[in-house]
Amino acid sequence: MLAQLKIKNFAIIDDIAIEFKNGMTTLTGETGSGKSIIIDAIHLLIGERASTDMVRHDKDKAIIEGLFFVANSVIFDTLKEIGIDGDDETLIIKREIAKNGRNICRINGTLVTVAQLKQIGVNLVDIHVQHDTHRLIGTDNYLYILDQFKDTELNNLIVNYQNHLGEYRKLVKEYKTFIKENKKNNELLDLYQYQLTEFKNANLSLEEYEDLSNKRTIISNYDKLYENLTISSSHLKDHILEKFFEASQAMGKIASYEKKYEAFNTVLNDLYYQIEDVTNSIGNELQTLDYDPSELDFIESRLNEYSILKRKYKMEIEELVKYSDELEDRINSINNFDDQIESYKQNIKSKFKICFDEALKIRMKRQKIAKNLKEQVIEQLKDLNLVNATFNIEFNKLDDSVDELNNTLFTDQGFDLIDFHVSFNKGEPAKPLSKTASGGELSRFMLALKTIITKKQNLSTVIFDEIDTGVSGITASAIASKIGTISKDTQVLCITHLAQVAAESDHHYYISKIENNNRTTTNVRLLSQDERIHELAKMMSGSNLTESALQSAKHLITRR
Repeated sequence: MLAQLKIKNFAIIDDIAIEFKNGMTTLTGETGSGKSIIIDAIHLLIGERASTDMVRHDKDKAIIEGLFFVANSVIFDTLKEIGIDGDDETLIIKREIAKNGRNICRINGTLVTVAQLKQIGVNLVDIHVQHDTHRLIGTDNYLYILDQFKDTELNNLIVNYQNHLGEYRKLVKEYKTFIKENKKNNELLDLYQYQLTEFKNANLSLEEYEDLSNKRTIISNYDKLYENLTISSSHLKDHILEKFFEASQAMGKIASYEKKYEAFNTVLNDLYYQIEDVTNSIGNELQTLDYDPSELDFIESRLNEYSILKRKYKMEIEELVKYSDELEDRINSINNFDDQIESYKQNIKSKFKICFDEALKIRMKRQKIAKNLKEQVIEQLKDLNLVNATFNIEFNKLDDSVDELNNTLFTDQGFDLIDFHVSFNKGEPAKPLSKTASGGELSRFMLALKTIITKKQNLSTVIFDEIDTGVSGITASAIASKIGTISKDTQVLCITHLAQVAAESDHHYYISKIENNNRTTTNVRLLSQDERIHELAKMMSGSNLTESALQSAKHLITRR
């Protein structure tokens, strides 16, 4: 539940702190007094976007802070994922919105992003504002509503389906890309064949190019190589090798006297054999070193062929070799187009069938959920004085003539499109909700859904902002009773202009505007029993209180 709400410098609110308790709390007051601003503040605590326009005039920042007591394991799991301790079942959410656009969110003192805050908020509080009822009449929202009731089995089905769908979409994309590339390649086939022939005749090889480049360097520098190899060999043979041998021999004679002499002897021996190996290798180099002008001419000629192709294609040798291989693949692809297209089609057909079958499993599971939801909604509508209501959840019909390449059939959630068909009058056929329901009927239908969803989601708090708009009389009493029923299991905050709804609450706050130092600000006051009776009487009869209105208000409260 939401135990405490603090709001500072937010719209016309200067600085207020409201204590909330279990059960149902009503917020009433004149239009524009700040009731909806309080709900807007709670919206920010559960991750809604903030606007700097909401910061109070001449203040640097607005601060909203909420203390929640929670017992929802999903929230604790989410907190753990983002590295926040929530074991004590207490959640403090704080939001700061600065005039300069800076937006700070904290959960239990830890900085979080708005997205992370929303992850928590979606399982913490459900807020129904006035436009939500009208938003209901849109088929895009119906599947989302139905999926609020999905279970582990449906979740697993959707995950499995999405894996196959990803593979299917990738295959279709590859197929379409292949068609485009083949068309382009066909137009350039003559050019590709000419270029490939040129590369084949040139017999390109990265290994040959590097080898020829090395050989040219050696032959071009023959004199310098011969001179310096000769000098190195002479010095090693005449002086160094012999001196290392003698030093090693001398150290060997005393190696047994002490370990460090033995180590010296080992190092000298290793150095002697290493220098001997180098001396022999240099000698071999001198014997094999050769200068052949005709070979140099061949190398220069061959390297020139490479240079011509590099300039012509504006590529390095490695890129030329790669492009040559690609040309071969493109020409083979053109020549084997029919076979490859058939292979693609078969694979796509196979993957399409798997996706279709998996989506069908999802539909069958959803239809079971829909049947259960339908029965629950009808029961709830009866409680809301719609005893003759009928309700059906209609699934879209599937076209028998499917096109395996038309991946628009599938969405990330399957291929289901649903519509809510209702009738609120006896003898009338069920029609789409968007074409049937009046404002009052929509409100009751939404309340019926909210009643069921609230139990399913295990929410801490549910907020109704004038869900009773457009109703009166017996219907208002039915709505009040239903909201009261919800409050038995979940904390409910309710903004209302109906006395019947306000009377149903366990706690009643009156919201008003006051002027202080030429500034308007919101004032929040918890009403006593007598004050509640007077407020309910005013809601029924206006500012001119009558004795009958007071008696009616007293009756509304005492009959709870």
